[in-house]
Amino acid sequence: MFATAFLASGCNGLKQMAQNSNLITREVTPDPLEMHAGKVPVSIKVTFPPKYFDKKAYIMVTPAIKSQLSQDVVNMSTKTIQGEGVKDNNTTISYKLGGEYTYQDVIDFSDPYRRSDLILNMKANKNGVTETIADVKIGDGINATPLLVEMGVKADNEVLSGADTKAGSAATGQGSAMTIECKVEKPKSSISTKDLTMYYQLQQSSLDNKEMKKKDVKEFIDLLKEAAGDENSVIKAIEVASYASPDGPEDVNQKLVDQRGKSGEKFAKDQLKKVEGAGDIISRQTTQAEDWEGFKKSIEASNIKDKDLILRVLSMYSDPTTREREIKNIAAAYTALKSSVLPQLRRSEIKATIQTKEKTDSELADLAKSDFDALTQEEAIYAATMPSLSNSQKIEILKKYTAKYPQDWRGFNNLGVAYMNDGKLDDAQAQFNKARGVDSKQPALNNNLGVVELANGNYDRAKENFARAKNVGCDEAGYNMGVINIRDGEYEKAIANFGSTPSFNKALAQVLAKNVDDAKRTLNSINSQDAIVDYLKAIIGSRQNEETQAMDNLKKAVDKDANLKNWAKYDVEFIRYFESDTFRNIVD
Repeated sequence: MFATAFLASGCNGLKQMAQNSNLITREVTPDPLEMHAGKVPVSIKVTFPPKYFDKKAYIMVTPAIKSQLSQDVVNMSTKTIQGEGVKDNNTTISYKLGGEYTYQDVIDFSDPYRRSDLILNMKANKNGVTETIADVKIGDGINATPLLVEMGVKADNEVLSGADTKAGSAATGQGSAMTIECKVEKPKSSISTKDLTMYYQLQQSSLDNKEMKKKDVKEFIDLLKEAAGDENSVIKAIEVASYASPDGPEDVNQKLVDQRGKSGEKFAKDQLKKVEGAGDIISRQTTQAEDWEGFKKSIEASNIKDKDLILRVLSMYSDPTTREREIKNIAAAYTALKSSVLPQLRRSEIKATIQTKEKTDSELADLAKSDFDALTQEEAIYAATMPSLSNSQKIEILKKYTAKYPQDWRGFNNLGVAYMNDGKLDDAQAQFNKARGVDSKQPALNNNLGVVELANGNYDRAKENFARAKNVGCDEAGYNMGVINIRDGEYEKAIANFGSTPSFNKALAQVLAKNVDDAKRTLNSINSQDAIVDYLKAIIGSRQNEETQAMDNLKKAVDKDANLKNWAKYDVEFIRYFESDTFRNIVD
């Protein structure tokens, strides 16, 4: 009866409009509201029924967002609607037909409004008289899921550092983007050789006293004694190889080679008998009767007249006798050969192979802290990347490294990353610039400088650096561009920039772009066990109205990270479960 009387009324007064405000429909899009790029777009469609809007009235529409977590309130701008009898420049609603009005505004996001009430205040005015016709809650909370990108960078650290990146480096999370720490493989045992060459007189197989007492012999013996006494090295082999020059009969030279091999082996054993373990591993190698290969190399390295002619003879003839005859026919050249080249071929070569022992991580860490100079270059740079060291210890090691090896860009780069971990942006930037001064072509450096710019709020400079690094194949820079895209609300661009490597933030971008099935596949492909991964799976379950999936994954997430309880409690992604006992038991 009341509705019939209302509709039959020819001109509603303000009180009638207030009394019948329940006939007005209000639709919020999206519902709940969503934050994108730090802004919250608000769209409210208000529909008035026929014969409701007084022809001579105005209605002032003022939405407000009131936080449930604090006393904060955002009063949005007031928009005015008018009846068809008002001569003014506002949206007009027909009395007979009714009509609709869409209110639109954009507000800045702030965390207290994640859990909030969207209130719509409507006041009607006619002839100077004002009446409140509605002051009602029409929305609940603001969805702030894009903010998970910050936690995502940290979660993705283990994913990208394990990826096969073109930069040959490891990614480390800095909260807002990923820096690149140069990967260093653990130094394995190294092999080195030390040589001693003993020379013989023409047609002789015994070493003379002068040769046996030369300075080279003592240095060779001392070096092997040092290696034998070093607990970090071991002498693996000592080999004796003897040769004859290719002049004279081949059968004579064969005997010379055999005899020189015996005398060379005996000399080595006599000299090394006081070197622990050396005497037992001396062996004699089998060699050719005439050292034509050594002869050729010596000729190539010499300035002998008719050098090219001699080399031509070697290439034309393979028979030793023919070679020797043809070379002797080049009289002037042969005279020079007898004094400079041939004597160097009458020799025994004693070669020692020394292998260093591989140090354990614990040994490397101790030496890096207590005796830095005892480490090789690769051991030192590797030690500075070991997770067992604190960040401050890494900084001290890398300071020593950059001072000792200033031509290695990796040291400056990794020192910059360590400073980033301490939040020392200026120090980090200085080290990255030093590294670029050593090698400006490293894409990791442009990426890392971009991270500094991003942390300093210089988005345009950050994007420029990331773009330069990405253009030369740096996957991490593409990832960082994707992080910026999410912060800017450009989710499709983010998905493209994250590339083919699965990561949490790629899945997040897919969720925000409404591609939840793609996001599920991405999350199932990553190795990270971070709590935030389970949390995003819970969001996907909620969006797909799969309560079991949502609640099971939410429980996994808060069991791993209790701090997520407070986030989930006010996260409108789970608004449909706010009154559920299962949800309350998880977050309370």
